[in-house]
Amino acid sequence: MQDLGTLGGTSMAMGINSSGQVVGYYLAASGDTRAFLWTQATGMQDLGTLGGSAGAAAAINDAGQVVGWATTVAGTAHAFLWSASTGMKDLGTLGGKASGATSINSAGEVAGTSLKPGNYYDHAFLWSSKTGMTDLGALAGRNSFAFGVNLAGSVVGESMTTSSVTPYHAFLRTRQGITDLGTLPEGQNSNAVALNDAGTVVGWSYYASGCCYAFQWTAAEGMQSLAPPGVSFSNADAINSNGVIVGSYLAIGALEAHAAVWTGPNQVEDLGVLGGSYSTATGVNDAGQVVGYSTIQ
Repeated sequence: MQDLGTLGGTSMAMGINSSGQVVGYYLAASGDTRAFLWTQATGMQDLGTLGGSAGAAAAINDAGQVVGWATTVAGTAHAFLWSASTGMKDLGTLGGKASGATSINSAGEVAGTSLKPGNYYDHAFLWSSKTGMTDLGALAGRNSFAFGVNLAGSVVGESMTTSSVTPYHAFLRTRQGITDLGTLPEGQNSNAVALNDAGTVVGWSYYASGCCYAFQWTAAEGMQSLAPPGVSFSNADAINSNGVIVGSYLAIGALEAHAAVWTGPNQVEDLGVLGGSYSTATGVNDAGQVVGYSTIQ
């Protein structure tokens, strides 16, 4: 585990591409979070804002395009697309006040969430340079949130349902429409946060006890738990094209969760910490390099 440093206070890595470029955010002296890009050669670079004071980077593709959110001159958060050649571009909203981007595929398509007109509810979106921002709708009710997109333009996230017992479910939105991925048995809610180009989806399912357990979903096998014996909590945050899954888990009896990589359906390898007691993994590339964040003392 390598400490990537910071440009101020706390720093958190959120995504990594095949070249080992890392993005995330750090806490500036002003108290605002700021988006960064890190490379082995140049270290950590502040990516700026859309005219405001704050921002955060969420993902980077193999072309070096970065997405996230940043504040405008008016102080509202908007989704952005950044590249070294063009700088930071405002992707706009679905008609509401604010938006944020969470994922980008190798074709430059961006997934995220935006407030709708009236600013009363959110919808997941898919943005491309050809079509702009497209509203992906919701399973039912008002709200949906997007967290991952693959090369086919399929998007995953969570959406409100009509049920008062399980109000939010993980969804998969393809070109053909939106699908409710359900929950693990006896789950109360679920959230899909990433998928690879093969269409394997990962995330977690919540229980009435307040715990959540990582899952893997495929069209052939549906939703399967990734929680191994001896684990009281787990979540899956990212998956690469080889099916390697990363996230975090809390062992029974332990006080803090640790970053983890799944080496099999019910096999978790602890990635350790940077010296503190807590860590989590948020991204993994096809070379098996993992990023995340950890306490240091």
